Amino acid sequence: MTRCLRICGSYSYRLTRRHSTILLFIIFILILTTIFHLYGYKHKQQRRVPSQVGDFEYRPGSFLKNKQPNENFTYCQFQYGLPKELKWNSLRIHNSPEIGGKGPYRVIYNAIKGTTFANFTKYNIVTYSTHATPEFLYHVVEIARYWDGPISLSVFVPNYDLDITMQIMTQLCRCYPGMAKISLHLFYHKNHPPKIRSQREYLASLTTEIPTTTSNITIEQILKNKLDNYRKMNNKTRSQYIQWVRKNKIARMMKRMSLKKNSAPNLKFDDCSGPDYDIPTFRKENRIIYPINVGRNSARNASLSNYFLVSDIEMVPSDGLAQKFLKMIRKLMGDKKRDEGCIFAKTIFVVPLFEVEKGEMIPRDKESLVRLVAANRAFYFHQRVCSHCQRFPGLQSWLLRRSPSGVEPMLIARREYPYHRWEPLYFGTQREPWYSETLSWEGRQDKMTQMLELCLQEYRMVVLDGGFLSHAAATRTMAHHSNAERLNNQKYLNIIGKLKQKYPDRPQCRVMWGC
Repeated sequence: MTRCLRICGSYSYRLTRRHSTILLFIIFILILTTIFHLYGYKHKQQRRVPSQVGDFEYRPGSFLKNKQPNENFTYCQFQYGLPKELKWNSLRIHNSPEIGGKGPYRVIYNAIKGTTFANFTKYNIVTYSTHATPEFLYHVVEIARYWDGPISLSVFVPNYDLDITMQIMTQLCRCYPGMAKISLHLFYHKNHPPKIRSQREYLASLTTEIPTTTSNITIEQILKNKLDNYRKMNNKTRSQYIQWVRKNKIARMMKRMSLKKNSAPNLKFDDCSGPDYDIPTFRKENRIIYPINVGRNSARNASLSNYFLVSDIEMVPSDGLAQKFLKMIRKLMGDKKRDEGCIFAKTIFVVPLFEVEKGEMIPRDKESLVRLVAANRAFYFHQRVCSHCQRFPGLQSWLLRRSPSGVEPMLIARREYPYHRWEPLYFGTQREPWYSETLSWEGRQDKMTQMLELCLQEYRMVVLDGGFLSHAAATRTMAHHSNAERLNNQKYLNIIGKLKQKYPDRPQCRVMWGC
């Protein structure tokens, strides 16, 4: 018996050694199968809930959905005959603030005059100064919703873009009381003066206009219907139809071109939340560059407060930013100096900028923002497309610091290496240099020269904690405009040359001359 066991054991040992690889593989498969079965058993009773992150598109003014405008009342004080006409003999046309009469741009101030803060002194308010083209106008509702102060908005209105602007503003001013905070200014190229249709022209356009939206029927359905109708024709009617198409093709193309160039579309509003389609504009149809800095300068120039925030219209302020900033200024300066109108010399107050991913609501306070950053659902602005543009000094410290009850200074920085390409948005005064109006938005680096001049004038940049601006949704890519970028680069180098002559004794900024 003992001998039999010894023989069997020896045989089993030799068999195991010979087939060890196969046995190990089989054991591995058994272990994986067991793990998968246990995982499936654990989760089979759990209900699968679809993710709510990233499943909706942000639309400015969506909080006004299903609300209808008041046709008999407006919250805005229109001037110069607007919104029905523009009375040129009753207005004064101004040159752009930086270039003046030598430049091609003209400004009409206070086409709509804000009334909410008309009786406040300039020391007790702070203005949100911004700019836009007509298709971005609905973003101003989000600013008015959260900004407790006057709003100075400059809109680029070449040709019939004024007509589009008035259609949108008429709708908004009948929908939302916060529009009474807004003073609207118009700027344009002198070769494309703003136009608005008369009532007769508007009524005529209702019968001849090519529809601007396909809300009731899609393009695919239209093409399908045409194809079905064509198939139903017999040989005779089909040949007649082809001859008619060839005969009228050029006439129809010319008609569409004339409508495209010379007439404004009639916008369709289902409710106060605005149209859900892309708005065609004269600027886009004719590929006119956007002189973004003329908009910034004119909005800033029209500000009635001695402190203002020059920002972009898609940037939404955090809760109470305006009043918190004023309270901080009064605390730092003292009531007596503040009431006398004093300001901090050569000092600007930088507001951190962030953007959120698609499907995230705009954060209202720092705690919510920090949670989104920790979850990789929010980032500092333009982190993925221009990492140096908005990365401010002390970013990590800002995120780690406990949020204060108000707004307070965190650190004082200068725009020097490695932050020599930093383009912050900030609270400033009329003493700061203008933005360079020869630079366009399409050509990029449009704020760079003004920031360089601030460095040359030895400005202090106070980074604020407790307040921020948020972009509505994360920007993945930036449009490429090679010709505009080339022109901007040439103009940028010319401006740099002038600044070298103006400030020859600033060695701390020499690192930026070649940028």
